[in-house]
Amino acid sequence: MVNDAGNMPGNQVVRWKVPAVSTAFGPSLSKIAPTEEKHFAIRGSSAEWQWILQTARPALLVALGYYVGTRVGFLMTPRGAPNSTFWPANAILVASFLSTPRRLWWTLVVSVLGAHLCAQLPSGVPLWTALGWFVTNTAEGLIAAFCITRFTSKESLFSSVRGVLAFVVFGVLFAPLATSFLDAASVVITGWGSGYWPLGEERFWTNALAELTVVPLIVLAADGISWIRNADSVRRWEAAVLAISTIVISVCVFRFEFGSAATTPAALYFPLPLLLWAAVRFQVGGLSASLLCMDLIAMWCTIHGHLPFPYASMWHNVVALQILFCMAAVPVMFLSAVMDEARRTQQSLRSVSAKLMQAQEQERSRIGRELHDDINQRLAMLALEIEELENSPANVQTGLQELRKQTLEISDDVQALSHDLHSTKLEYLGMAPGMKSWCREFGERYKMEIKFTGDVPNGLPADVGRSLFRVLQESLHNAHKHSATNQIDVQLAAREGQLHLIIRDAGKGFDVEQAKRGKGLGLTSMQERVRLVNGTIEIESQPMRGTTIHARVPLGDTGWLGMAG
Repeated sequence: MVNDAGNMPGNQVVRWKVPAVSTAFGPSLSKIAPTEEKHFAIRGSSAEWQWILQTARPALLVALGYYVGTRVGFLMTPRGAPNSTFWPANAILVASFLSTPRRLWWTLVVSVLGAHLCAQLPSGVPLWTALGWFVTNTAEGLIAAFCITRFTSKESLFSSVRGVLAFVVFGVLFAPLATSFLDAASVVITGWGSGYWPLGEERFWTNALAELTVVPLIVLAADGISWIRNADSVRRWEAAVLAISTIVISVCVFRFEFGSAATTPAALYFPLPLLLWAAVRFQVGGLSASLLCMDLIAMWCTIHGHLPFPYASMWHNVVALQILFCMAAVPVMFLSAVMDEARRTQQSLRSVSAKLMQAQEQERSRIGRELHDDINQRLAMLALEIEELENSPANVQTGLQELRKQTLEISDDVQALSHDLHSTKLEYLGMAPGMKSWCREFGERYKMEIKFTGDVPNGLPADVGRSLFRVLQESLHNAHKHSATNQIDVQLAAREGQLHLIIRDAGKGFDVEQAKRGKGLGLTSMQERVRLVNGTIEIESQPMRGTTIHARVPLGDTGWLGMAG
């Protein structure tokens, strides 16, 4: 029997070759073998087609979107002009790259080439100009998507200040700036237009504004659909009122004249409150939709002779409006990201507060169990043994020694319970000796080997010592419960202007992200304690690869080194 495996993913094509047999079953086997071969070949062929369709479907969808975007761009191009006032094709490419794994980017580029030529050549664009535009358009998309994904993820792209900053710097500024003047060069070289610097400037602002309006809409499309399904009627009515207001005010501002030409520029600020409304209530997706509506209306009115600045040329009006929209949209987009972060922070604080209450009750229950089930029972046994000694005076000497031993054990356990709640050794011995003493007691209690090394200056603030001590406690308790190892390394050191606490074990490890999403408070508590002293904490762990917890607290911000001296 020979098994020939195909190269495509999915079920493999298996061909069965049965040797001739000189028995009565030979004819039967010869009939079965071709049937099985045909069956497995069909299954393998089906898997291959499924893989091809899964790969080709996004590429074809992007090609269709690019074609539509190109046709819209030509529709927004003034007659006889080499530049469009609004060119969404490049922005569609950027959004597609951001929404697709890098390993499939080449499929998007290949599919877009055909759509690009089909849209450009019938419009009268020369072949070499069209090819030059294809190179610059795809280069803009690849540069923007690659740089953005290097610094942030798709999930946090428009919901965090870091993500919006990466989008503005690389998607709105760097990528269009790097390719727009190459775009203009291909126009001038092929004779499709003239005026290199004006063409490059116009293309830059056109591409930048398209990035601001189109990319967020496509990237956030799934969230928008989910919002439409889950929003209540009040929110839907609010969105409808915002959309109608945006259209009406944009038409009034850019289609009709307000008084004299001197008062027209002031009317251009009328849509600004609508952008703020969209950003505050509907985040970046709502802002981009409102801005896209304003941009399309403004550019359509401008290229049809309704100029907000009548003493300037049409292209000066177009560039002025594009700059106005970009300058208005960028700070409002940052405002929306800041508000998103504030909302998540509030949700996190509410979650932490609930977990703190739960942890407080759990800690009280634990202390109650320790006192009732252990300490109280042992004290009761101690009282019974004392009562027996009263009835048996002859065994007083031996009994007193046993009672003394049990009393010391109870005292040690109460002391350990007290140290878990509040360790006075930090106050009297200092941070490093106090932590070392607690590690020794913890190791003796749970039969663990804890290697502690520490060298830090004296006189550090008490709140820093308590915070790092609680991180140490939580880490060692977690290691004892979950790591399945009895060897732990603890390092406490001051170097490079920072105080470092590192706890490392070679145990079972765990999934950090899954643990953070769980109901436990341990990791969150450690992060909050370190954050309160302006520090940071890194938790590195993988299943079966051990765990490393690294807390850093700055030394120089509060003059601790001087206090230590």
